[in-house]
Amino acid sequence: MGIFRRKKPPVEPEANVFVHLNARVRPLDRGSVYEDPLDEAFARIAPGSQVVGGGTEFHPEKGPLSCDSDLAVVGDTEDAVPQVIEALESFGAPVGSWLTIKDGPKVPFGITHGFALTLDGTSLPDEVYAENDVNDLVNDLVAELEGHATLQSWWAGPQNTSLYFYGVDPDRLRSVLESAASRSPLAQGSRVEMITD
Repeated sequence: MGIFRRKKPPVEPEANVFVHLNARVRPLDRGSVYEDPLDEAFARIAPGSQVVGGGTEFHPEKGPLSCDSDLAVVGDTEDAVPQVIEALESFGAPVGSWLTIKDGPKVPFGITHGFALTLDGTSLPDEVYAENDVNDLVNDLVAELEGHATLQSWWAGPQNTSLYFYGVDPDRLRSVLESAASRSPLAQGSRVEMITD
């Protein structure tokens, strides 16, 4: 036997739970809103478990459409899944989400309803863009919705900017977002769209 031995590369845990989230979140937000908190929750739910992969489906005009996460769950997977669902719902998982255990049947979950507020990014007068800050509008909406809904992500496309809000009361959420035009000139001609599965 030689003095030096080659180290074996670390073995990646096998993903045995696939999670589909009906959430329009960018990859970075998928991590901060769902995957990082879930990794922390695994210390309590199923120690040694972790998120081992993920992806986001994109549309060239609408931006992110949905996202997926691959989980390696240690121990009794079927025992841990209800707690995984409970954790994801506490993070704001939307209705229309589901998961599977090793390609088994889909288990639906989700408690929030999503809405996209889409702002015109090109057609308004130049002074509107120059004299107004979209962050002021976002802060105003977030403050109005505090405790009822959260801004989970956003996407700036070639012509529009979309803000993705999720909350448990769809009527209140729609009402607040539809008031955007009265809150900022940047929201003139804005559209509010319910995100469905």
